[in-house]
Amino acid sequence: MKKFKNKYLGLLLLAGIAFTLPSCLKNNQYYTDFSKGAPAVELPLAAVHANAPISVSFDVSSTPATYYAVVNVASVDKPSSPVTATLALDEAYLNSYNAAQTAADPDNYVPFELMPDSTYSIASFDATIPAGQREDSLPIQIFTNKMAPGHNYVLPLTIIKSSLDISNWNHLMLNIGAKNAFDGKYTVNGTFVDVTTPAFTGAYPKPVSLVTQGLSTDAYFDGLLGGFGYVFDTDGLGDLSYFGNWAPVFTFDADGNVTKVTNYFSDAAPRSRNSQLDTSPGTVNKFDFATKTLDVSYYFMQAGNIRGKIHEIWKYNGPR
Repeated sequence: MKKFKNKYLGLLLLAGIAFTLPSCLKNNQYYTDFSKGAPAVELPLAAVHANAPISVSFDVSSTPATYYAVVNVASVDKPSSPVTATLALDEAYLNSYNAAQTAADPDNYVPFELMPDSTYSIASFDATIPAGQREDSLPIQIFTNKMAPGHNYVLPLTIIKSSLDISNWNHLMLNIGAKNAFDGKYTVNGTFVDVTTPAFTGAYPKPVSLVTQGLSTDAYFDGLLGGFGYVFDTDGLGDLSYFGNWAPVFTFDADGNVTKVTNYFSDAAPRSRNSQLDTSPGTVNKFDFATKTLDVSYYFMQAGNIRGKIHEIWKYNGPR
């Protein structure tokens, strides 16, 4: 069991600061007049995410999806002549990012993998921004049906050449995933009974996402945790916690029936945490495609025994 109660106070404070900054920045001592800077070429999403990976998901299909990587001119005035820029795959930057994150959190960080060249196609790495315009985009075809499940792929793109200066925000790390029919954001209500510690109860309602792991499997991404796992209430007073190395993964058939529940993580013996579908009389264990709701009952297993009994109703809110 791992507690994380104080995490949310910090997140709320950061959110408050973020919403306050736009209204006060020009009036304080830290204001910088960017109009005095030279025009530069950048990747705007890289600027928003500080060159870190950006999650992009597509429905699994035999028809390729298209993503447009936008190249932007950062300047006060629109350019008076065409601006050119060339991008390239940058595996070295991906490796350096993984190394830095691993050094910072060696026990928990899972390195990103370079996206296989069989899963995408880029016709040209050259962008041309016309005079009087600010951006151009490079189309990237994504072959979702060729993406192997269970991988954390990144397509790393970097501006390597331009007719203008190149901004520091020049690394676009696309964390590309495929989505099946169950993937999305949900509001989840339900019950959790811990057979060893009755004080532990469910932290419902809560936001949870189903994240595609394969054509018919989805993992439990708990919005209260901000990661794969299962959050519960330790005392009925909102003191939240979660079980280490455990997050349900649901397997569906073509009709939406839940056929199996497993664990997103590998948990070594003797604890051996896992999941098991509850097929007791009265259980539904089915995704209703018409209403986009899921009714599922399952067990949290530990050392081969039932540790927790869970029944949940999922209501679809929208795509991730």
